[in-house]
Amino acid sequence: MPAPSRNIALLLFLRSETQEALAKPLAEGGRGVNTAIYQRLNQYIRRQARESGLPLLVVKGGRQTGRTFGERLANAFEYAFGQGYSHVIAIGNDCLSLDAGRLREAAGQLEQGDIVFGPAKDGGVYLLGLSRQAFSRRLFLGLPWQTGQLMAALEKYSRRMCCMPFLLKEEEDADTPLSFRRLLRRLPSRNYLRLALQCLLMPATGPHLLFTLLSSAGIKQTCPLRGPPV
Repeated sequence: MPAPSRNIALLLFLRSETQEALAKPLAEGGRGVNTAIYQRLNQYIRRQARESGLPLLVVKGGRQTGRTFGERLANAFEYAFGQGYSHVIAIGNDCLSLDAGRLREAAGQLEQGDIVFGPAKDGGVYLLGLSRQAFSRRLFLGLPWQTGQLMAALEKYSRRMCCMPFLLKEEEDADTPLSFRRLLRRLPSRNYLRLALQCLLMPATGPHLLFTLLSSAGIKQTCPLRGPPV
């Protein structure tokens, strides 16, 4: 596959791990366990971003500006365009199946067009790619962010911008403890993200029982040999 264009940037748009743990807990066990889960998810998506070969911009926590989610994301897109990139792909940390290959696919399609969506099964998106020409702050702010109507509204946005969007494979986001565990089970049994997260979800002796598997998978450092934080 050809090297990704250096005019396309990945925009990793995240709350802090503590904010995520409070706003969207994915497991029982309190804030400590959920903070650790989001640390693993953030490590994973950063690794996939690096492996994609695309330039990476991270706008996280206190670096986000704006009163609403839409304002904060719009400001992050404008920041990325202001760095000289002509195309920007925004992603978060809640799609466990999003990997470097999918990111390269999105970049390739965005290079040929102006808009790429990664539709989520709940009506939102797990990936949003826009060219500078396809970004309208006014229309962007009017979108129903963080609702099940977002994908349908983005399709209307595309028509307003006279663009034909490319749709990636539909995926499910991890938004609840139930969906998180379901998506975790779908990952390959030796997937390092699955093993690392299982360490956090097991009782205090769990990490010791998984040590052999982690070592054989080459990811011994991913899971500390202790019980989950409380």
